[in-house]
Amino acid sequence: MKSKSKIRTIIGAVIITIAAMILVSCLWSLEEKATQSLEEKAISAAEQENWELAYSYAEEADKSGSTEMLSEIGYRNAEKALQSGEYLSAQEQFEALGAFRDAQERARECRYLWADSLEASGDDSAAKEAFFALIPYSDSLDRYRACCYKLAEQELERGNSREAFLAFSELIPFSNSEERAVAIAIELTGESDPEKAVAFAKGFSEEQWEQIEALGKARDGLRMNYVAAGKMHAAILLPDGTVTAFGDNTFGQCSTDSFQNIKAIAAGFQHTLGLRADGTVAATGDNSCGQCEVGSWKDIVFIACGAWDSYGIRSDGTLLHCGFSDLNLDGWTELMSIHASEISVIGVRKDGTVLCTSDRGRFSGSDYCNAEIAIGSAYALKEDGTVQSNDSDLAEWKNIVALECSATILVGISADGTLEAKELLPVSSSFLSQLLNEQKVVGIACAGTYAVILHEDGTISACGEAPGDVSENLSHIKIV
Repeated sequence: MKSKSKIRTIIGAVIITIAAMILVSCLWSLEEKATQSLEEKAISAAEQENWELAYSYAEEADKSGSTEMLSEIGYRNAEKALQSGEYLSAQEQFEALGAFRDAQERARECRYLWADSLEASGDDSAAKEAFFALIPYSDSLDRYRACCYKLAEQELERGNSREAFLAFSELIPFSNSEERAVAIAIELTGESDPEKAVAFAKGFSEEQWEQIEALGKARDGLRMNYVAAGKMHAAILLPDGTVTAFGDNTFGQCSTDSFQNIKAIAAGFQHTLGLRADGTVAATGDNSCGQCEVGSWKDIVFIACGAWDSYGIRSDGTLLHCGFSDLNLDGWTELMSIHASEISVIGVRKDGTVLCTSDRGRFSGSDYCNAEIAIGSAYALKEDGTVQSNDSDLAEWKNIVALECSATILVGISADGTLEAKELLPVSSSFLSQLLNEQKVVGIACAGTYAVILHEDGTISACGEAPGDVSENLSHIKIV
């Protein structure tokens, strides 16, 4: 009897369990059907453009377990606004959808169409600002320049020749901006020499022009690309296009035997770059942050290193980067040169304006030829040989043709080959004295508390606290 009773108990428990499972399944099925029904009602209401009802059904569906229904309805509503030409409203709605589908790309599309509508309506000034905010989306950069070009033409039509000259000058090399700027400059100044006319139109006197021309010639004679300094190593570009390097080689940063046909070099903390004559880039050393991943780079005309980063400028002025930093470099175009510190980047455009990732590097004007940045400071060299800084008084620096800096020191090469130096962090007095006593310098690279210096006669020396065997090895090299 006991056995039969036990069997009946087990059977009863099984039946109850099965019944419970069937009940749960039915309830789940009913809930799923209810949710599906709500979703269908939400979609139907949206198709009828009854957005209030659609959102109401979507909210109920979300409560029932659907996590995307509201987003789907929001997406459809944004699309409707876009189709109706309500570009800014559609943009806001797409942006509010976050990572849902391609909402952020559609938001940029809305902004672009709004900018396009502004230009079509003749509001070139507003369109210019709208396209600028979109760079590098689609062809926003070219559309921005086209708006600037039309605004320059409008200034000329109004008889504002100087404003038109400045506007066309800032657009170089877009379209025929250089030709337009030169033609206006000649008309404004009566000077037949194009370069002098442009200088005079910018406000330079005859004396200043002669000084700028002399500084330009001195700048052309520099060989800054022949020397590079890393945290614990230094590299030298030899006349035959090979590279030799000395110092710590823990990460292979001095293993430059494979560097051939090189025309410029750069060094980070523990890696070395070489720019080949064909526009490709060689790299060796520490690659822990991907700073040596330059194998696919092509058409490069300028290279630079941050501590754990590599940068390359293409012939069209666009920028390539690999390494540690995640700085926003969107819109960095038409570049001529670039320099980096551990945490910031500064660049000079072909039109002489300056870009910087740090607020300390905001410089107005368009007559700069070189810029440098340290951890907490930025410096920009003007064509007239003066140096601008937002946190230092460098008024006594005159006739400077190049800048170079490390985290500890800023150095300027004067047109006569002597050096100016400013301490950024404490360094030894002997280091400063050595720098200020240098003569006939045509190239310099700084890192930490030392510098590698190239002289006019091709000899190379190191000053400051140069690492390892760097000083001794450099003394045996002469670049003829």
